[in-house]
This record gives sequence, structure tokens and C-alpha cells, in this order.
Amino acid sequence: MNDCAQCVASAGIGRWEAILIAAAVSAVVALVGIWQSARSTRQDRQRRLFGEALAAVMDYREFPYIIRRRTSDEQSGEISRELSRVQGALNRYSAILAVESQAVGAAYAFLVEQTRAVAGPAIAQGWNQPIRERASDMRVGNVDLSELEPATDAFIRATRKHLAILRFSRRHR
Repeated sequence: MNDCAQCVASAGIGRWEAILIAAAVSAVVALVGIWQSARSTRQDRQRRLFGEALAAVMDYREFPYIIRRRTSDEQSGEISRELSRVQGALNRYSAILAVESQAVGAAYAFLVEQTRAVAGPAIAQGWNQPIRERASDMRVGNVDLSELEPATDAFIRATRKHLAILRFSRRHR
């Protein structure tokens, strides 16, 4: 008798019982593997989604500069259409993130609200400025969006917490 068979025989476990235990262990290992793979796929999808949502906010923040650098009425129309597209993306991501995660959705909604409150007036002021004619006129130095950093950081913290493998805060480590 080989060693495994002797262990089974000495433990009082029958052959069919041993087969059932091995099958159960295999099934548990397979289920854990499937769960881990699904979780990893979900995290990758959410990571991309959260990144795209943040990119839409950053796109919106560029419009105070883009509008000030416009060189023609035709370009103004193109900028206006693109701004409308970005506004739609902000609304769409706000809804999607609210469904994905309550905490991330709330942080994103706050980020979008703050971004619109700060960058929105800068965009409006940009439309009131004359169209630029020379390359030397393209430098824009009178726009300050730095007060948006705390809201941006809060959104990034919320996404990191949501995507963390272990949902423990740093103070518990």
C-alpha cells in the first residue's frame, strides 16, 4: 500500500469519502479563483471608468485657456460644441459613478460642482475677451484653478479606498 492509501486507511476515511473531500476542496479552490478573477476584472473596469471620469473634469478645466486662445469665430463655434460635449460627459459620469459606488459618486459630484463653480466663471470671462490674432497673444496667465486641488485629491482618495484590495484605512495598518 502506498503512503496516501495508508493515511486514508489509518484515518478511517473511505475511498469515496476521500474522493468527495478532494472534489469539494477542488471546487472551493476553483470558486475562489473565479471570484478573484471577476473581482480583478471589475477593479480594472472601475479603474478605467474612474480615470475617464477624472479626465472629463480635467478637460473641462482646460476651457478657460482654450477659449482665451481662440483665433476666429469659426473656432469659437468648435470650442462651444466641444465644451457642450464635455459638459455632457461630466453629467454622464456623475450618474454612472453614483451607481458604481456611493462614496466615489459623492466625491465626483462634489468635484464636478467645485470645478464648475471655479472654472465656469473663468470660462465665461474668457468668452468676453477678444479673439487672439498673434501667437504671442496665446499665453494665458490670469487663470487660477488651484483651489480645485482639495476636491481632486478627495476624489482620488475615494477611488483608492474603493479599489483597495483590503478595505482597511491606513490608520489600521
